[in-house]
Amino acid sequence: MKQSALSNAIKKFFKTTTLHGFKYLVSRYFHDRIGWAACCLASACCAAVLCVVLWERFLKIPALLQLRDLASGGFQQLPSVVVCQPPDVVIENFLSRIELNGTNTSRLPTTLANALQGKPTDEAQVDLLEHLLQTNNMSLQQVLYAYTPNCEDLIKRCRWRAKPVDCERLFKKELTRWGVCCVASPARFDNISIPPLLGMNVIKQLDMVLQCSNGSRARGCEFFTKYVGEEWVTPTRLSPGLNYWAYLTFTSEKDSDAEKLVDGTCNSDGGYSRSQCLLKCTSKKCGCSDPLRSIGIATDAQSLPPCPLKQISCLRTIGLRGNSTCLCLPSCQKVITRTDLEYSPFNEMESCLDPIYEGLNATEVVVFRLRVNIVVSKTFTLMPTETWLTLLSSLGGVFNMFLGVGLFSALEFLFFLFVKLPIAVRESTEMTPVVFNRVDQVS
Repeated sequence: MKQSALSNAIKKFFKTTTLHGFKYLVSRYFHDRIGWAACCLASACCAAVLCVVLWERFLKIPALLQLRDLASGGFQQLPSVVVCQPPDVVIENFLSRIELNGTNTSRLPTTLANALQGKPTDEAQVDLLEHLLQTNNMSLQQVLYAYTPNCEDLIKRCRWRAKPVDCERLFKKELTRWGVCCVASPARFDNISIPPLLGMNVIKQLDMVLQCSNGSRARGCEFFTKYVGEEWVTPTRLSPGLNYWAYLTFTSEKDSDAEKLVDGTCNSDGGYSRSQCLLKCTSKKCGCSDPLRSIGIATDAQSLPPCPLKQISCLRTIGLRGNSTCLCLPSCQKVITRTDLEYSPFNEMESCLDPIYEGLNATEVVVFRLRVNIVVSKTFTLMPTETWLTLLSSLGGVFNMFLGVGLFSALEFLFFLFVKLPIAVRESTEMTPVVFNRVDQVS
């Protein structure tokens, strides 16, 4: 057997290779071998440090913010507009229509409001409210639906972009986290035809007259807006007898990299909301679901029984403030809104030329004007500057600079590994034929 064929091929490769300093490995001089080892060790350390720096920078996901044109229609310019009668007012309406047998229920509306906001509550008052609901064979959800006024009774007049419209075309009664409310989705505004000249206005205008009273007792209304991707909205209380102007601007940021190269940054699923994720997580921990859950929550949360009133406060406390044990990523689309609210009392309504004030009782209604300024609002697209391709390119430069591993060196090594080395192995295993000389026996 040719035992030296394989070793000769390896020695020849190390002597002739262009790889970083490897030809000095088989040098017959001791100092060359020591120098090669020291240089390669230093180069490997430098390469390792640079690789760590590049990887850490890649994990930070450096990106540029690209300002988008809102006129392109790629972003939902209008939010969902929501008008509610506060749950404590609804509970007061409920208590005024049932038999109490002399029970003091003056603190029950405040108790429910505190529970829904995740604030501390009096357990005795919670037990009393739960008892009254069971006595009348009704759940909290049923009470809110039954005793919340219809949208046509709560919202008397509507005007969209200076055009009077029927409020029933815009607002529908729906269940939200803040009770049963009248909700106007952005799609309903798009279905309202307006003159082309009004459509050129960059400020979206919505005017409403709200009946925020119950008979002779003024109770107030609540109002809030919500964009897709906006988290933890809080209603604003409106008092009867006032004009309100709400000037809304928004800033939207959307990650353009839908397929995240590095996991654990954000969730790009359509319709995903971190607040809904936290609510599902806390529902599983409590073993019950929020009785005021929205329709959009997943089926596994809806399969749980509704929480009793005693657990609502704990459920909302964890859900509103988050929980370190709930692995809920933020959404890849983030929306931040700013609403500047101004108000003033009604003055000389009889002499006002605006037809929206015609025939109103100033002590019972609220005139609310919402203005969404598209010009001031901004929407950005997050454009990552680091991808797997740029990372590999940077790492390739590091290996080429400090280890001498370039394209031709890599091709040379692959040619040796898959061509020359198999040939040398085959030659080493070949048997050398043995020649026998015939010797005739001499008798």
